[in-house]
Amino acid sequence: MNDIIKINNHDILIKEYKGQRVVTFKDIDVVHGRPEGTAKRNFNDNKKHFIEGEDFFTISYSEFCTEYVPNPPKGGNPNIPVNLMTESGYLMLVKSFTDDLAWKVQRQLVSSYFRVRQLVDERLSPETKMLFQMINQIATTELQAKEAKELAQKAIVTTENIKDAVKPILDNWREEINIKFNRIQKSCGTEFNVLRNEMYSELERRAGCDLGTRLRNKKQRMSDSGCTKTEIKNTNRMDIIDEDKKLREIFSKIVSEYEIKYCA
Repeated sequence: MNDIIKINNHDILIKEYKGQRVVTFKDIDVVHGRPEGTAKRNFNDNKKHFIEGEDFFTISYSEFCTEYVPNPPKGGNPNIPVNLMTESGYLMLVKSFTDDLAWKVQRQLVSSYFRVRQLVDERLSPETKMLFQMINQIATTELQAKEAKELAQKAIVTTENIKDAVKPILDNWREEINIKFNRIQKSCGTEFNVLRNEMYSELERRAGCDLGTRLRNKKQRMSDSGCTKTEIKNTNRMDIIDEDKKLREIFSKIVSEYEIKYCA
């Protein structure tokens, strides 16, 4: 960009970097009438307060010349860093400049150099403004389409989960129930033990039975028949349900309901 703007009767080359207008330390020294090196010294003394990418950018001298110097001087180190100050970085840098000229220059730089986007928008032709509106509308439509696609994919996953939940449990009843338990546990984590007890309680309510009493009676029968203590200890409520067809049917339905609720 070769456009020139006059600030405090000094010509400043308009420079933009990553969509923002920027100035160099030399620009700042010149327009503020300060000795060369003043802005750079202020920056180095307070560098910890500046955020790179927000208040300033650092590029190599060779990149700077390629972008902003049509006929750069020969020689010099092409890798020397050059700092480009954004509006926020510039204002932070000249906070200590409190003379009347400094206030005048700051106003000129901010209103006539940095904040030009609003002026540019005002100067756009109706056709160009319409083009920008069309581009924004296309971007919005694409975003909405992407969101709709994601929702559709979630719906497909939910449908598949529901299908799995209501799939009939055939021969391997115990194995199928354990698979459903595992799915619920993955979704609920440590809450699963509470939910499993809720399912047992719901079974007792719907079937009008007492699993605890049935379990105690079964363990007593096992003891009387000579079963080992380990066998008796390992017997649980699932064994009670498994040996009763009616309880299996009711409990299968309850587990499927919980699976849909917590996994779909």
